[in-house]
Amino acid sequence: MTRNAMPLVDCHFHLFDAGTGMPAARYRPAYSARIEDWQGLLAPLGDLYGVVVQTSFLGTDNAALLAALRARPGRLRGVAVVDPSVTDDQLAAMQAAGVRGIRLNFFGDPEWRRIGTAPWRTLFERIAVLGWHVELHTANGQGGALLSELDASLGDCGASVVLDHFGRPGEQGVRDPVFAVAERTLQRRQVWVKLSAPYRLPPGTDWRSLAMAWCRIVGQDRLLLGSDWPWTNHESPARAGECAALFRWPCERADGGGAEGDGGFAESLRWRNAAVLYGFGL
Repeated sequence: MTRNAMPLVDCHFHLFDAGTGMPAARYRPAYSARIEDWQGLLAPLGDLYGVVVQTSFLGTDNAALLAALRARPGRLRGVAVVDPSVTDDQLAAMQAAGVRGIRLNFFGDPEWRRIGTAPWRTLFERIAVLGWHVELHTANGQGGALLSELDASLGDCGASVVLDHFGRPGEQGVRDPVFAVAERTLQRRQVWVKLSAPYRLPPGTDWRSLAMAWCRIVGQDRLLLGSDWPWTNHESPARAGECAALFRWPCERADGGGAEGDGGFAESLRWRNAAVLYGFGL
């Protein structure tokens, strides 16, 4: 199988209409992020599947996400944003549409400790019953503290955790506390890491070193690739080339021999891991 024919799952991208956003949104895009534009960017790199992640400025209004999933049930899965008020019927409808997790976006959120309260703990138990995961997004350097609190809040419910954007380590790089906290968290639950959005890391960060550090800690079977398209607040023509380099990197590692040289590394990161986590029929 050639690289372009190999399945490729983009585990992190967004869809929205121009000018949309909840009343308190810090950011409202002046453009639309359309499924056709996402496909045009990434389809040349492989047989394309994707995971639509609810963007922060839409809050808990997951209508656009669910519409996209229902329009392409075999090709798309989703990660929604909900709060403890979500009903069981709403969760069931999301499950049927293809949602497989919820996202906690704590970037710039001073009230993130609410996840330790009883309503949030109950929500985590409810989504664990569905087999969903909890996706965590933080500012650079805050991942260790927030992951530790999230692990405690999840308790014994068994839900897996997915870390956005390399876990968002700070200036310490591979010595950031998030790596040690993730090792401890692995004693109680699965931890997955999205290799995505290197431009959101501190300037000068070697994302390839971070990727290999995560590979040693969580294993190659728990790494995921994501474009973060359309790169909100970081829009630039340079992003397309960075995406291509990120998605080609597993094949380059496999071609280089060593532990990843049998091709399993590329298949794991490009599609096998995503098929397990999100339930794609691949």
